[in-house]
Amino acid sequence: MNECIIKVNDTSPGKTRTKDKYRVVYSDFQRLELEKEFCYNKFISIRRKSEIATMLNLSDRQVKIWFQNRRAKERRQKKEFDTITTTPLVTDTTEDCQNTFLEQSSYLLPPHQLRSSVKVPQQLPILAFF
Repeated sequence: MNECIIKVNDTSPGKTRTKDKYRVVYSDFQRLELEKEFCYNKFISIRRKSEIATMLNLSDRQVKIWFQNRRAKERRQKKEFDTITTTPLVTDTTEDCQNTFLEQSSYLLPPHQLRSSVKVPQQLPILAFF
């Protein structure tokens, strides 16, 4: 995921009330600048953090925590993407059926006859309903 996609929503800056404290809602400009910096550097230096905080009228702590949260978001998105791309859409039931057939047949035959008399079907027929 080398691409950096920046999404900006039209929400007004200000403070929203949560249970015990206020949460600062960043302006579109602040989010855009933070996202642009994140595209260049996933980890921010102390000097650059101070520069960005001054430029955006935020505290160093807010910038630091924003970067921590953004890295966590990226890890979560990458994990979701990997899960989606590695999950097969159609499972190969042929191998599963062969394994089940072998397991069941091993209980029916004595061990000395197992190799010579068990025949595993090469491919199961595919049934399609249209």
